[in-house]
Amino acid sequence: MKSTTVISTNVKVISSTTCDRQVFGHYAAQVAAIILSVIVMGTSAHVSADVGRGAASGAAMGGFMGLVFGDDLGDVIEGAAVGAGAGAIGGAVSGSMKQKETEKRAQQQRDQELRRLQEENKQLQQQSAKTQQAANNQQNQVQALSAAIGEDNFRGLIALVDCEHERAQALAKAGAASNNPDHKLSSIWLQALIANDLRQTDRTVQLYQQLITVDGDIDTEQQASLEADKVLMDVRKERRDKGVSCN
Repeated sequence: MKSTTVISTNVKVISSTTCDRQVFGHYAAQVAAIILSVIVMGTSAHVSADVGRGAASGAAMGGFMGLVFGDDLGDVIEGAAVGAGAGAIGGAVSGSMKQKETEKRAQQQRDQELRRLQEENKQLQQQSAKTQQAANNQQNQVQALSAAIGEDNFRGLIALVDCEHERAQALAKAGAASNNPDHKLSSIWLQALIANDLRQTDRTVQLYQQLITVDGDIDTEQQASLEADKVLMDVRKERRDKGVSCN
């Protein structure tokens, strides 16, 4: 009878002071947290006695709270488990002023930590956006270069850097089949680079002569050779940077 009176009194107080459904739901969630901690961690004699007095008659109230405020109480708290301790509301809540103060300080610390994490997350998102923008810019540059010289020639040049000369030659020949005049010209230059890199002198000279015919900026074999050598210097530097050896 005493436990029933305690429950009724507390329910009446809750009903009269927290009419709003959301407020009561929030209050119920806080109470449930206290109950759960009492059930799991409460070991002192007076706490155990409070739980024991109210446990039997509190099951129905706990079940009802689980039905009405199930989402607010959280999925981790079963209605029956809450019910087993719901009768302890009178004892657990009335005797928890110090606990509330401790929880308040803990909540303030959690709020402070949350704000810190939110600020860090904001900075990370900004950095991520900058990184993504840089990646997009780089991707756009790669696509623009590939479109300018032809995808086959683009891949062929990468193969040349990796010392995959046969693959580079095959891709260069594929690039020569393009209807785009820029792609065709790029193919001849790529083949000249490959021949020069392999020290195929006759083949290199032949391609330089072809470039004099098709490239309006090239007038002599020597000029073609100088331009090719500049590019090959960059190719070989990139190999060193990547640790690639053609030997």
